[in-house]
Amino acid sequence: MRSFCLSLLTGLMLLQNAVADERATDALSSFQVKPGFRVELVASEPLLRDPVALAFDENGRLFVVEYPEYNQQFAKDKQPVKGSIRMLEDTDGDGQYDKSTVYVSDLAAPSAVACYDGGLFVAAAPDLLFCKDTNGDGKADTREVVFTGLRRLENRTDPSLNTLLWGLDNRFHACTSYSGAEVRAVKHPDERPRSIGNRGFLFDPRTLRFDLTSGGGQHGLAIDDWGQEFLCNNSSPVKMLMYDDRYLARNPYLKAPAPAVEITEGGKHTQLFRISPEEYWRQERTRLRNEGKFRGSNEGGKSSGFFTAATGVTIYRGDAWPAEYRGSVFVGEPANNLVFRGKLEPKGVGLVAKRADAGREFLASTDTSFRPVQFANGPDGNLYVIDMNRDLIEGAMFLPPELLKKVNVTGGDRRGRIYRIVRDDFQQPKLPRLGEATTAELVKLLAHRNGWHRDTAARLLYERQDRSAVPALKRLAAEAEYPVTRMTALHVLDGLDALDEASLLRALKDNEPQVRVHALRLAEARVKTSTALRDRLLAMGDDPSLRVRYQLAFSLGELVSSPERNQVFAELTVRDGSDQWMELALLSSLAKGAGSVFEALARQKDYRQWKQGARFLIALARQTGAAGQQQETEAVLKSLLAWSDTERQQQEAALLALLAAQPEKTRRAFLTSHQQTLKPILGRILEESRAEALNTKLPLKQRLTAIERLGFAPFREVQEVFSELLEPQQVNPVQVSAMLTLSDFQDEQIAKLLISRWAKMTPALRTKAAEVLLSRAAWSGALIDAIEAGTIGRGDLSPARVELLKQHPDKTLASRVSKLYADRALARRDEVVQQYQESLKRNGAVPQGKAVFKKVCSACHRLEGVGTAVGADLKAIRDRGKAGVLLHILDPNREVKPQYMSYTLVLESGQVLSGMIANESVNSITVRKPDGTETTVLRINIEEIRSSGLSFMPEGLEKQIDKAAMADLLSYLMSLQAGQETSR
Repeated sequence: MRSFCLSLLTGLMLLQNAVADERATDALSSFQVKPGFRVELVASEPLLRDPVALAFDENGRLFVVEYPEYNQQFAKDKQPVKGSIRMLEDTDGDGQYDKSTVYVSDLAAPSAVACYDGGLFVAAAPDLLFCKDTNGDGKADTREVVFTGLRRLENRTDPSLNTLLWGLDNRFHACTSYSGAEVRAVKHPDERPRSIGNRGFLFDPRTLRFDLTSGGGQHGLAIDDWGQEFLCNNSSPVKMLMYDDRYLARNPYLKAPAPAVEITEGGKHTQLFRISPEEYWRQERTRLRNEGKFRGSNEGGKSSGFFTAATGVTIYRGDAWPAEYRGSVFVGEPANNLVFRGKLEPKGVGLVAKRADAGREFLASTDTSFRPVQFANGPDGNLYVIDMNRDLIEGAMFLPPELLKKVNVTGGDRRGRIYRIVRDDFQQPKLPRLGEATTAELVKLLAHRNGWHRDTAARLLYERQDRSAVPALKRLAAEAEYPVTRMTALHVLDGLDALDEASLLRALKDNEPQVRVHALRLAEARVKTSTALRDRLLAMGDDPSLRVRYQLAFSLGELVSSPERNQVFAELTVRDGSDQWMELALLSSLAKGAGSVFEALARQKDYRQWKQGARFLIALARQTGAAGQQQETEAVLKSLLAWSDTERQQQEAALLALLAAQPEKTRRAFLTSHQQTLKPILGRILEESRAEALNTKLPLKQRLTAIERLGFAPFREVQEVFSELLEPQQVNPVQVSAMLTLSDFQDEQIAKLLISRWAKMTPALRTKAAEVLLSRAAWSGALIDAIEAGTIGRGDLSPARVELLKQHPDKTLASRVSKLYADRALARRDEVVQQYQESLKRNGAVPQGKAVFKKVCSACHRLEGVGTAVGADLKAIRDRGKAGVLLHILDPNREVKPQYMSYTLVLESGQVLSGMIANESVNSITVRKPDGTETTVLRINIEEIRSSGLSFMPEGLEKQIDKAAMADLLSYLMSLQAGQETSR
């Protein structure tokens, strides 16, 4: 009987497998692919499920990341599933995988995999793991955490760190998506955690240390043959990283634009040629948006045919397709069941991605379950497509609640396919086992036209660290016919610590521009000790390639400032400085020497009178002022004083940029030492600014500029002007500008001025005035004095501001505030939440709820044109349901997302900024203050930064909202419609 049951079970399993195979094979008929190609199924259920990433090891085994948790938290019948890594093997060499083994199991939300040293690096937030099979049973028996701290956003269904790729620099590179966390290297406990917010992540697999570089993508990272990196976001199909932000770290005075730039010609609204029928829920969601009943843009009334889920950006680097396809960029659009192909063409120092297939897509399916989420270049030279094959690929949180009830959000979670796209005449080759290759054979593979072979050979050479490869690598670097090979050999030599001066000098004269670009990068670590390399870099200012000159502008920053170096910078500026990215590269290298370059450029009258030239001179003056090097500052001033009267406007702009960037004490000392020289110029500027600031007939922009310039005068000389600018009859932007300019002074009279005008201010202006007063310790004390005296009402400070003040760095001030607002002691949050459950049962009134929002919530949130956008965007608030919204209102610290945590920054100038961190880069932090304004400060000017550990949204709103009012507020928030203004 037992044998019969086993036979029956085996038969059922074989039948299920046969049915699954037949279903997957039938899906091939749904594809329309570019003529000349065909789609082959290489793996499907039951060998795998829910695939989201893959990696081929050196012996052709395929490791697949399975992510069954996707959307599981929104399922009606939630399943306790975990992810895993599957090892697929092709045992008969026909190109189809026929054996499947769970290599790593019990993984929480795995998102990426990479092969190394016979094992795997696996991303599974919060960790990056290394897993290895040490006993040969096909299953990893060791699992160690190498990095930790990665984060997944609450209710997000997309993974955090993703797409682990081997780079030319002998590092693994990854996209961090929305991780935004503090990551640390477990093997190096003495090293501090580092924030990876909006940055790229790369690590050395030998030392297990990591570094950060430019980032800004969501899901997908591509690296082309030359090491150029690309990213994508849901609505941004192809983003190019224009620079490595590690260069910016050399110059702490530089504020830079985001490095990731959309390069697809049509961007999000590139027309897509979908051939699958639109899902019912998708049409209904668009209808609801058109009718204003659900959040989000209605996209012109269309429910599909544009990028809404771009993912998996990949560059084709294989050798099995016609040559014209090499370098094409592919992007999955799983919401539209298709794969887009772009052709990359040069545009300045960057590229543009143009549609490659007119009137159609490279690959599209009539099957709405075809979900191409990632791609990979394979050992056979073909492009592999990962099809998650879900019924719903959108995050369930983005569906209206009424539609979510009708959709099986985890439908298809037992399916998954991997396809490869091949030429019509493709025949399966015998694939090599590179793990068995000798070192000499691996070196030869660097000349292979298939990028997978080069990458794998380079990785294995780095793993082995066999220096017997060095002579052959040097020959390749010098003599290889294929330019990519010459460049790759240089990096492999560097990974073996065997890159010599002669190889670099030869490469710097290579006839291929991209080889010269990489030689410049590799020379950076050596130019300070090699006179020959230094001289060669200084001689490359007239290189015929713009791309080389762009890299040169970065690389020269590794040289110490000298007349020779700065002359090359001046020449590059005249030739290419009108390009915004070249300007950035030049400024990044001029932490020292900006004044000398300014002096050289300012000698050329035509250049300084050219609009672009004047703009760059102002940037140089600003940077010189920030750096505070006396010799450089004097050089700029000397040049400015030599300009003619006809250039007065340019002269004033550059002078004020120089002064504005200087630390306050430095500026006052500078003005004192040059009083006689500058008095006529500044006197004229200030006299004109006084008149213009008060002239109500002038354009507003001109008045605001004049107000800003008044900040260069001693306060006593402009006090009466500011007093008049704060009068109620002045328009709001003028009053706000006056307050912002006042915040740059240190005079104690400013606190008296603002407090004396308090009664005449509107609530919005009082909020801004409070921010000014609280930006300096002495002024903060004056404000608290006024509140204690009753001159200013206690309620004029928002609860959020009060809570921030209780965390103030000045303990005396914090204590005074705590005593002043002691009667606001709060009940336990769980008790309050329980008491307010009654509000969930009441039928609130929307109009009254809108009034509650305006009175209590609008200081930090904006809805329907009312309020200030400081805290979380409320456009999706109804998706949380009434109970969820109530919980977040009454207990905001139960679960605080990092982006909504409050921080206090103490600047070297003595100013104190409090609010949320809206953005950060390697050089700067942008703080969003309680009044909704944002201030960007250079990290070099920050003396202290600390988090309160609390949400920016204050506790204790029950003091202002009773149960009836809460019911009204909830009804209003749940009634919100799409298309309403929710941000500034």
